[in-house]
Amino acid sequence: MYMKLRAFAAVALSALTIFSYTSCTKDAKVDNTAKNKEIATQIAINLTNSLAATVASGNNYSGLPTTNSVVNGKKVNDLTCGEFIEQPFNNTYTKGDSIKDVMVGSNKFVINCQNGQPNGYTYSGEYTNTGFSPYLTTYKNTVKEYYTLKSLANNFAKMQVDGAQNSTYNFTTRKDKEVMVQTNTYNLKGLVIDASSRPFDITAGVAEYVSKGNNAGRDFSFAGTITYLGKHKAKVTYNGQSIDIEIR
Repeated sequence: MYMKLRAFAAVALSALTIFSYTSCTKDAKVDNTAKNKEIATQIAINLTNSLAATVASGNNYSGLPTTNSVVNGKKVNDLTCGEFIEQPFNNTYTKGDSIKDVMVGSNKFVINCQNGQPNGYTYSGEYTNTGFSPYLTTYKNTVKEYYTLKSLANNFAKMQVDGAQNSTYNFTTRKDKEVMVQTNTYNLKGLVIDASSRPFDITAGVAEYVSKGNNAGRDFSFAGTITYLGKHKAKVTYNGQSIDIEIR
């Protein structure tokens, strides 16, 4: 259980930093209709992918454990309702002289129960990710998250997620020495995740988002909602416009 809880937060940051969709605007005007649709679509995909790597993951070291599962000798039923768990961490990854990644922060969990049995948890986390890579001379990412996850079916085959994530990304490209600063806010409202099959499906709920910043001297700003419709479909609004997308 402890390993699973820790992985929930650690993977969330890396999942969202894989693709910075604002880089798509580098060679096009920000008000380009086709490019804006591409960016709005990627915003929804990024959020979905982050949930795939965390709460909806089937991996043994992320998401919630199934009933009576055991990790490090700890059964889920051994957890106490209202139990508080805090897990500070300081992780460093290096690969020769080309990659260095440092993540420092803390995870906090409160076990939630229904009828005396654990059925989810409330999670809050704050951490900073710094380093360099073959593509970036420097980067510094900070993330603050708060989620409440509730089981809606046995063994968390279906779950509801509510909460928020605030993040800031600041990096300089190695090739062009261009600087990008990006802030993101996601507010999740009643997201219902069906994790009984792969790929998982978000069948209901709305995510409000705001993303803004500056990319290579160009200001950008996107705001809207992602309404999940089930069957891997969603309606995305951005700056007063709306598109229907398929998420795979």
